[in-house]
Amino acid sequence: GDEPVCSVDEDTPEIALMRDREVKKLLALLRKVTSRSVAVTKDPGNALTRYMFVARLDPGKEQPDPLIPVSDIIDPNLHRELLKAGMSPQESEQAIAQISEQAAESVQAIVEFRKQSERSPASFIDEVTEKESQNRQLHIVYRDKHLTINREHYAKLQNLYHKAGSDARLFRVRLFCLLQRYESIGGTGYQASAPKAVFDCLKDEFGVEHECFASPLNCTLPSWGSAFKDTDSFFGSHGSFFDLSNRDWKKGGSFEANPPFVEESMQMMCDCMHQILQENEEAQVKTSFVVVVPAWTDERAHEVMRESRFLKRAVILDKSQHSYKSGAQHTSLQQYHDAGFRTSVFVLQNAQGAREWPVTTGVMKKLQECFHKWSD
Repeated sequence: GDEPVCSVDEDTPEIALMRDREVKKLLALLRKVTSRSVAVTKDPGNALTRYMFVARLDPGKEQPDPLIPVSDIIDPNLHRELLKAGMSPQESEQAIAQISEQAAESVQAIVEFRKQSERSPASFIDEVTEKESQNRQLHIVYRDKHLTINREHYAKLQNLYHKAGSDARLFRVRLFCLLQRYESIGGTGYQASAPKAVFDCLKDEFGVEHECFASPLNCTLPSWGSAFKDTDSFFGSHGSFFDLSNRDWKKGGSFEANPPFVEESMQMMCDCMHQILQENEEAQVKTSFVVVVPAWTDERAHEVMRESRFLKRAVILDKSQHSYKSGAQHTSLQQYHDAGFRTSVFVLQNAQGAREWPVTTGVMKKLQECFHKWSD
């Protein structure tokens, strides 16, 4: 059929589980080499999630695996944490090099296993099953691995999958691989999304029609991109925001961007956005971005947006003024939680975008009110 095509080989449940074992190895190593850092030891999962995000942004490296990065980059986040913990710069760099080395070995093992495994995704159809669970939840099961999903999200994913024109027989197999991927990367805090009321407002007032950083689990608008094209494209993803060749940016339009809360991702997002706004302005194509990021006001990405010639409006929402949709919304029973931090909203538009979607004080006030709404 006309299934979405993806260049990376498709995952199978077997490969997804193997990768998860390799991620757990990385996590164990991270715990070991950073045992002197209280901050990292307290939450090694977050440090690893960030590491995987940052190392993947290495443009000079061909990435043979969709999740575990091959990279020589010394992750500045991790480096900072380890220095704070009292390691010398040299010790910290050695620790991070060890993690990079283990990551490269893990990727090698997955690539080898993939070559040897003769099995196609279709051969797993009878081995992936569904089990009813209490609390309106389901388990998607392969071997002894049970992945949990809320019924509403199950129905949503079925609908997305169907709309993307993907092969109905493979739905459950691909759902297992999808849930396993997002479980492996962890860091659900990086996946928090804005309440639905905010998206309604963005659609009505700013003409927004595409989410730049979503996932099949948390997307709200019909058009969205996400980090993992290989698992997500079957559910309708346009792929990564950073792949500037991928979505036809030249067509312009109005976009919402709520990137992973990792400084390097946010910086790279700023660079890409400015390039798109600039090129489209020269080509007379209307383009607008509404950007939602934590108010880490001393970070470079913030500075770049605050001083950008494309900036039309900026507001900071206090902690008490807004809520987020949970990053683990597909498994959690509580769908919303109060934001634990201040949030900045920037509106960046080129000249044509500003004419098409003028940003008034009234519009910004309305947007702020929508952030405060809990209900769907």
